[in-house]
Amino acid sequence: MVRPRPKSHTRRVSRRDRCRLPRTGSQEQGRNLLVETLERRELLAAEIQGLALPPLAPPPSTSWQPLGPFAATDGQIENVVPNDEVVGALHTVLAHPNDADTLYVGGTNGGIWKTTNATSLRPNWTPLTDDLPSQSIGAMIFDRADLTFQTIYAGNGRYSSFGRLGGQRAGLLATTDGGATWNVIDGGGVLRGKNISGVYANGNTIVVSVNTADNFNPNNVGIFRSTDGGTTFSQVSQADGSGPAGLPAGVSYDLFADPLNANVLYTSMVFSTALGGGQVGVYKSFDQGASWAKVSNAAMDALIDDGITNPTGTSNIEIAVGRADNVYVAIINAGRVDGLFRSGNGGASWIQMDTPSTNENGTAFGLNPGGGKGPGPGSPPDAIAGGQGTIHFSLLADPFDPFVVYAGGDRQPFATEGGGAGAFWPNSIGANDFSGRLFRGDASRPSGGQWVHLTHNNSLGAIGGGTANSSAPHADSREMVFDANGNIIEVDDGGIYRRTQPSSNLGDWFSVIGDLQVTEAHDVAYDSISDVAITGNQDTGTTQQPFAGATIWESVSTADGGDVVVDDISGVALGQSIRYSSFQNLGAFRKRTYDASGTLISQTFPALQVTAGQPFQGAFRTPVELNELNPNRLIIQGANALYESPDQGETLREIPVAGNAFTGNANFLQNAIAVGGELNGLVNPDLLWAASGNNVFVRTTAGGQLNQVNTAPPVTTILDLAIDPDDGNSVFINDNNDVLVS
Repeated sequence: MVRPRPKSHTRRVSRRDRCRLPRTGSQEQGRNLLVETLERRELLAAEIQGLALPPLAPPPSTSWQPLGPFAATDGQIENVVPNDEVVGALHTVLAHPNDADTLYVGGTNGGIWKTTNATSLRPNWTPLTDDLPSQSIGAMIFDRADLTFQTIYAGNGRYSSFGRLGGQRAGLLATTDGGATWNVIDGGGVLRGKNISGVYANGNTIVVSVNTADNFNPNNVGIFRSTDGGTTFSQVSQADGSGPAGLPAGVSYDLFADPLNANVLYTSMVFSTALGGGQVGVYKSFDQGASWAKVSNAAMDALIDDGITNPTGTSNIEIAVGRADNVYVAIINAGRVDGLFRSGNGGASWIQMDTPSTNENGTAFGLNPGGGKGPGPGSPPDAIAGGQGTIHFSLLADPFDPFVVYAGGDRQPFATEGGGAGAFWPNSIGANDFSGRLFRGDASRPSGGQWVHLTHNNSLGAIGGGTANSSAPHADSREMVFDANGNIIEVDDGGIYRRTQPSSNLGDWFSVIGDLQVTEAHDVAYDSISDVAITGNQDTGTTQQPFAGATIWESVSTADGGDVVVDDISGVALGQSIRYSSFQNLGAFRKRTYDASGTLISQTFPALQVTAGQPFQGAFRTPVELNELNPNRLIIQGANALYESPDQGETLREIPVAGNAFTGNANFLQNAIAVGGELNGLVNPDLLWAASGNNVFVRTTAGGQLNQVNTAPPVTTILDLAIDPDDGNSVFINDNNDVLVS
């Protein structure tokens, strides 16, 4: 979350100024440098504007308060009370079996949160793990032996849609007091570095599934088990599975326990032939994971990638178990469901169910309807997402009807998917946005009519599908559970939502977000004219505070947010600021002008017309930087080249590079541009430093070319860059591990 300087301070520090504060030395030295930096920047601005500024007040003592992002209104969801709210990605959810007001959620990179008033219109959430080593949560479960439901285990795992970025894979987090205190359990180091996909706990017996690891090899993935409460763990899945455990080496995407029989577990093994010579498939244990037997049939195994002879690209296998020995398995290849199977006798036999789909003008589209992260240059807008069942898939068995199952995918397709300019809304079930795509299935019905939509219009599409008010949650479903009131609680890339009356088409989707703060904000800027923050976020677009102090934010745009920058210098005489934002690939690049109260005055979409150089190609996250001395000038780093705009983005000129060295942005983590500063004692608005990959380039004259520094620094991809405020010949850079100065 973003935590600003205290409100009582009358001047605010830019992002670039903040990174200039010393990492060592006394507090007084740091305060003096801060004052000096602020004075220099504001005097330069005053020189441009011809303004007189009041004396700078000394900074107060440091105090941090959460600023957000909180829930943002008008997100990529439809008709959800209240206000179509979104907040950010949650990967797992845990519902108290006897109390519908108590829920726990695990964020992709937001840690664990708890609410005890989940049924209220705006629930209150408490963060529980801010001081723990990692906030990346991959799985969470109650201990079966604790009938008070105070003991919880959570596994660290990286499941962010933003390139799987996340914290360290520290192992398991455990609490015995409902989340008030936590311990890290790594089994003597065995679980460190492992990406946990599932957890089971019953007293001293703990079982985890692992789908990848920092050091990927057969010894670091699969199933691990402890019988001493986590003090030690041993690997159960080994070699070809001929050992006493009966489980081959392989990747395990899920681990699910029978809700009534604590001894029965299910998991899956993928790539087993390549990793250890064993058989892929779905496996079952009758003794809490000590030994296993394969229960999947030949049709299922044929869809699973063994790593050698059957390269199907199996990227996920989800399992759900009901209360009547009913088991459901979804096999996902290349991000899409290839087969969905049901057993009514604990895996002894299986039938393949229909794959959920809708018919869009004669074409069937499933749970994960194609596409890829984008769009890229010239691609249709429906390429924004889709085909992401690797992490965007959920499966849930109905607790009352042994034939009913629920499934969630990523997003809705257009009525004419892939149609580019001819694509349109609404689609066949009444969707008017790329919102959530979820279905209810009934295995007792004949093949060809087993699934109905769990979202949108109840008078369109399959009979019995839909909702009372054509509602739908955010796209990219991750997990579903039932609460104590019999409602579905679903988490996705937009937050957490409740589906009432899930067995019929009379219920609706409602937000359970309240004051939750788990947005993956990769860019932030602060508007010192109206005292608000604006962020670029993973999958919840660009969000901002509508006014100073607001704890409910608003959506500026949806999809994946791009870079955000604020010009709070050029319009200061009028009490106005300009905020620049976009979505991925610099799509819908916009310039919005606000007054001091945060009221929108105007919005334009700069033309980005290239007047010199090659056509512009946006990067997934395209860096945009304001000139520190003349904010009407912008630097934009596309996928293919670096560009400069003299007129707030209306026109672009490619910046020439000595030797035609590449200065485009090929890594969405890179945002390393600094322009304008002091050089050899003189103000120089043409000074430009930029990084591409791990190379650094500099320009010092108007109209000059970029020159690569003689030696590439000893770093990986350079993530950020800052000019020394006292000497423009010197630049600071950082990668994931180091900070260097030229």
